[in-house]
Amino acid sequence: MDYSSESCRKAFMSMRRSLQRNIEKADFDQKEDVAIDNFNDICIKALNNDPIAQDYLAYIFKKGLYNVVPTNWQKFMQWQILAGANGNQFALDKLSLFLSFALNEISYVEDFAYIANRNELTTQNYLYVVGRLICDAIVDELQLFPDKLLKEPLQHIEFNSPTMRVFDKARNFAIPKILKFLRN
Repeated sequence: MDYSSESCRKAFMSMRRSLQRNIEKADFDQKEDVAIDNFNDICIKALNNDPIAQDYLAYIFKKGLYNVVPTNWQKFMQWQILAGANGNQFALDKLSLFLSFALNEISYVEDFAYIANRNELTTQNYLYVVGRLICDAIVDELQLFPDKLLKEPLQHIEFNSPTMRVFDKARNFAIPKILKFLRN
């Protein structure tokens, strides 16, 4: 599968339109059931490591879904990072601000020219290659596994500093591990 930003964006938009169409077509008293069924279908795909479905789940948790899924900023970040770790360039693009600290720290090391040459890093592939490594390290650090995430209860969680610190700490913890990997 092509996980380029444009390809992933198109697949994301297709999934989004499909879900919206399904809910809109449903009778008023069935909209909630249709939303639940569609949400469950997306969860199954995400559970099978579909990075498009994982990115779309992040979106659902960011915005909420009908009266079925409350907004949950923590889940939004978890699924977005998981999608990035699984190679979704569109998800990595959306995470670029969050990843920028680590991306800069890695690019500013003294031996970066060696690292870039050794790993064939270019300005065109840097966010994808290194961003994906950062996301993968965060997934490992925070134990972000689809089956575990889907078993957690649905609850409303707004953006908050303590939650953000958990993600920042995991991202910063990943930097030396990624540098070690890129140097070896």
